[in-house]
Amino acid sequence: MYPELQALIHEAEHQYLQADNLHKLTQEVSTLKDRLTAYKILRDEEISIFQEVADKAVKKLPDENTKKIETALRHWLLITRYCGMAMLLNNPDFLEHRLLEWLTDVVQAHDSQAISTTIYSLLVVKLEDELSEAGFQQIQPFLSQANDYLSNIPVVSV
Repeated sequence: MYPELQALIHEAEHQYLQADNLHKLTQEVSTLKDRLTAYKILRDEEISIFQEVADKAVKKLPDENTKKIETALRHWLLITRYCGMAMLLNNPDFLEHRLLEWLTDVVQAHDSQAISTTIYSLLVVKLEDELSEAGFQQIQPFLSQANDYLSNIPVVSV
């Protein structure tokens, strides 16, 4: 459940919500439609979105090992799924905890930050085309959070 909504619900158990908290509740609920619409597009168009990103990544990174590109694409596919759920929950902590569970060790084992950054850039451009402006604004902070996280993980070459 949304952390913000959960806190408001707990507060409402003790007293009626004051105007500022009622406004927060209204904002949370009003953005849910955009979040759901964006999530459905991500779910339904995942294959076509990532196929285009993959095709462009291979063209943009002709000297890179294909396996490294494929691995980075799989990571971003999973990251996008986690971002979608974090967006629905409106919870950046959900994304961080889920990424920390599996991504830290994996990224440290691969020297692919440049590939990852390229895929992120291509994915953002594709999602700007696929999603409404409101939908993109809902998912973008989570994608950015994931990219920032990946960019700051120290990578150890094997």
